Amino acid sequence: MRAVLIALVFMLSAPVFATVIVQKNGDVISGRILEEKADKYVFQSPYGKLQIAKANVAKLILDEKTLELKNVTVGDKTVKARLVDQNNNTSVYLTEDGRTIRKDEKKEDAEKKPVEPEKPAQPAGKAARDWLLVSLSGSYGLGSFQQVSSDASTGGMPPFSQALRTGSLGVQVNAHYVLFSYLGVGVAGAFQSWSNKASLPGGNGGPPIGYDTSTSNMSFFGGGAIAFSFLGNLGSRGAAHDLRLEVQGGISMNRANMDLTFTSGVSGTAAASGRNNTAALQAQLAYYYSFTESFRLRLGFGYYRAFYSQIYDPGLQTNAALGSFKTDFEKNLGSTASNPQVLSVLIGAEIGF
Repeated sequence: MRAVLIALVFMLSAPVFATVIVQKNGDVISGRILEEKADKYVFQSPYGKLQIAKANVAKLILDEKTLELKNVTVGDKTVKARLVDQNNNTSVYLTEDGRTIRKDEKKEDAEKKPVEPEKPAQPAGKAARDWLLVSLSGSYGLGSFQQVSSDASTGGMPPFSQALRTGSLGVQVNAHYVLFSYLGVGVAGAFQSWSNKASLPGGNGGPPIGYDTSTSNMSFFGGGAIAFSFLGNLGSRGAAHDLRLEVQGGISMNRANMDLTFTSGVSGTAAASGRNNTAALQAQLAYYYSFTESFRLRLGFGYYRAFYSQIYDPGLQTNAALGSFKTDFEKNLGSTASNPQVLSVLIGAEIGF
């Protein structure tokens, strides 16, 4: 009799049961159905005889062996179990010995996902600033390059005049590297061109010979540059306005040419020319307006000065017999003059990288 009881207990507590009931509250019970009534099941489980209302049953698996036995990892262990229910990223497994395992698949996937190394923080403002600024501008203004004066009131050979006159054209390119929001350093190049005409009638108390002059000067500049932003918006991609003082110093290559056409006293032509390489300085006060994050309008005033006091070769090239006129004119060509300068307005654009 005792042996029969032991066998019965063993059968009731066997690790694998034919039927699995998944209840709506998420509980999973394995065992076998002893009796099915109209509104409930009489169920034999490892925990004893249960009566389970059919209204509470979400799923009924009559033979759990029809489900595939899988390897399920729990913590650092792997066990054999069957998937009996899955809802809202939660999976319910039943092990061979009747234990229930619940797993949050979404959380587990997140834990399995490799963690990317944290990127080093960028310096403040790095993403909101251009660090290389390149601008191109054109200019027009007044120049004081050497030219023969048209004032004949002295009754003799007029000296050179260096009054500021219109006719100066220029183009300039700058490239600055932004050190911080107020200061940038770089290089600059520029070209200045100036031309003008003057007429001097002869006789009537003036020089014995009258002539028309056509004068042209060119200056090529290259050197280092510094940009200072008064608003601290140098290269800023988020600011619409900037006001800067830009100063450049370097070397200029200067060329000059003068043509004379005689109108009275003698017939023929004459010419004078020269060249000079010297130090130069230029500066601009410029306003910048941003059309886009990295494209800006450039408006301002410019100043340019080349440091030479004489440029013409002393000899006057002519095909006419000029007598003392030639001597006096060559004396003026060799005389000391003022360093030429240019005052101009400029317009251009800047692009940032």
